[in-house]
Amino acid sequence: MDNPVWDRVKAVLVRIASEYNSPARLGWAVAVGVLIGTTPFFGFHLLICIAVATVLRLNRAVTYLAANISVPWIAPFLIFGSLQLGSLALSGAWMPLSLDGLGAIDPGDFFGRWLLGSLLLGSALGAPAGLVTYAAVRRLRREEQAPPDPVLETMETVATAYLPQGRFVHGYVRGKFKHDPVYRRLTELLPLMGPLIDVGCGRGQTMLLLKALQPDLLCIGLDWDEPKLERARLAAGDQTDLRFEAADIRAACLADGRGAGTILMLDVLHYNAIDAQDTMLTDAADALQPGGRLLIRDIDGAAGWRATTTRVQEAIGRLVRFNRGATLVLRPAADMAAVLTERGLTVQIEPCWEGTPFANVLIHARRPADAR
Repeated sequence: MDNPVWDRVKAVLVRIASEYNSPARLGWAVAVGVLIGTTPFFGFHLLICIAVATVLRLNRAVTYLAANISVPWIAPFLIFGSLQLGSLALSGAWMPLSLDGLGAIDPGDFFGRWLLGSLLLGSALGAPAGLVTYAAVRRLRREEQAPPDPVLETMETVATAYLPQGRFVHGYVRGKFKHDPVYRRLTELLPLMGPLIDVGCGRGQTMLLLKALQPDLLCIGLDWDEPKLERARLAAGDQTDLRFEAADIRAACLADGRGAGTILMLDVLHYNAIDAQDTMLTDAADALQPGGRLLIRDIDGAAGWRATTTRVQEAIGRLVRFNRGATLVLRPAADMAAVLTERGLTVQIEPCWEGTPFANVLIHARRPADAR
């Protein structure tokens, strides 16, 4: 008999074990794990590993596994080596081994020597361990060549279209494809009904990716940021089924006179007040053809610490003018779904934060095929 709870647990375990599994990232995970395991924060190594690996986008399971270098039969040697290295670094002399000499050391000074020495020893042990892991995984991967990933190859091709605009733009697009789970998730929903309207399309990488994987898809991008639109047009080249138009997305004609098959709203709603968000949601819902789909990636304001982390990240982005939204308003994803349900759409919400500390969710809203 199927056990949904156990199946979900297994899926989570598999995802954790397989995250960030490139040779370089696994090498860094081992190096960082060994460093953490050498520090004197016994009892907290698991929490430290999860936090550091999440921020650095390393495999959390491998990081914690490497931190178990401090098992009971090895820990005494790590402590002794850390104290000696820390003492040598701070005072220029080895730590005395006699009880009288140890008793003369201030407890705070003792911990300081231990902590500093553990960082030195952990780095010295972690660096070669990470390099060996990197070399071993890379060799193993060469021997066991995985089948080509057409989506990943297409992402690389699309990112290359931005290379003439400079390495920063190319690196930004390539990084978004590589680290933001929404792009892979969108490709899993292909084929999409056209025409597709991308509200807040920015540099256009989403449309270029979906168009490359579904060549018959008519794509229309709307954004008010003309410099970003120009970058999108340059990357699209002479593809006639890729159009980018300047528009105030809060009052844009989403249906484009024909009704939309698919509407995308990726990371745009939270830059608007609640009233404006509701207007955009209802307009998008009303613009869908029967059977059409509205796909929204936004922040779930009810996601606890993830929402707080995302709020801080977004505030910093607005402060440095990387994000140019007029405001920042987070609301529960359930509230957005309720607006769409009232317009006759069926709605599902799924997490879209895999591998990140953020509160992003993907909202699927579909107009029934028999709707009028």
